[in-house]
Amino acid sequence: MATKKQQLEFVRTIYPAAYRLHIERPDTSIHPVFETAQAGLEKGWLLGGKLPYNLFGITKGTSWNGPVELALTTEYFDIPDKKFVYPERVVSVTPHGSKYKYSVYRYFRAYTSYGECLYDHQAIFRKAGYADAWPYRDDPHEFAKRLMDSEGWRYATADNYVPVITSCIATVERLISNVPMV
Repeated sequence: MATKKQQLEFVRTIYPAAYRLHIERPDTSIHPVFETAQAGLEKGWLLGGKLPYNLFGITKGTSWNGPVELALTTEYFDIPDKKFVYPERVVSVTPHGSKYKYSVYRYFRAYTSYGECLYDHQAIFRKAGYADAWPYRDDPHEFAKRLMDSEGWRYATADNYVPVITSCIATVERLISNVPMV
């Protein structure tokens, strides 16, 4: 668990980049509080690590032509025998409520900056499957709820995503008053 000091350092680093993107591209971007909170959730509020600029755990996917890195992660699936193409591979699978918790090596996108990652993350939400959530992109709380409702695609695989991201949003909202905007 990150300390309050680490959370503040995280918000001081990520929020200004998310804010700049939101100001530069208001019609195609998402509220910087949501983006910072989602990044905090994904990274455990810690800067750096093996994939320092991949704030959201964005996997390679089929359309990415940039650099990638193989990294260990946790994912949740509805089936106990999800298959991956080598060198992506399953390390372990355990039942977790109605789903299965996987420890798995996956290819992740390797970004060169926070701005590049934020822009790419927001492109995900401009896809048709998130059309029901998109109109709420300027309301971090409502946007989070819409990402997990029964319409369109569901953003997260964890069943407790909404209460967890809501807590992260509240943390960012509390901390941004301590963020100098240059």
